[in-house]
Amino acid sequence: FPDVYRFVTSVYPSGEDDVITSPYNSILAMKELNEHADCVLPIDNQSLFDIISKIDLMVNSGKLGTTIKPKSLVTSSAGAVKKRHQKPFDAMNNIVANLLLNLTSSARFEGSLNMDLNEISMNLVPFPQLHYLVSSLTPLYTLADVNIPTRRLDQMFSDAFSKDHQLIRADP
Repeated sequence: FPDVYRFVTSVYPSGEDDVITSPYNSILAMKELNEHADCVLPIDNQSLFDIISKIDLMVNSGKLGTTIKPKSLVTSSAGAVKKRHQKPFDAMNNIVANLLLNLTSSARFEGSLNMDLNEISMNLVPFPQLHYLVSSLTPLYTLADVNIPTRRLDQMFSDAFSKDHQLIRADP
């Protein structure tokens, strides 16, 4: 299908991964992504884990507001903070899902500024071999807190370019 643009979210393992074949699978998959994908959004497991750890630290330190959403990924159904004994894969998957939801929202909702997914790929990928994009999300803390003051556009813009909000550990 030459007219269909392929967006791929590729999750790369962290250095602490316990599966011995993970780095090999990632390297072998990159050849296929180079040939068949039009736009790749690489995501690093370690950066996802760091983001979730930062959210947990903010929740546990009380730096967030006083009201925490019940039944969110970082709280229990009663509103108490969950204690994590292992990697929070549900919360990590939620961040990746929010990335894809935000990317495709212009195609799913009506609006004058909406653009097609094909236009996103045409505007962000200058050459066919330069189709790996660095993705970032801001604000991150609305997953846990309902009383965060709204952020200004310049704050969100600077957060989007900071390494703390990027979904891959790279130096672009």
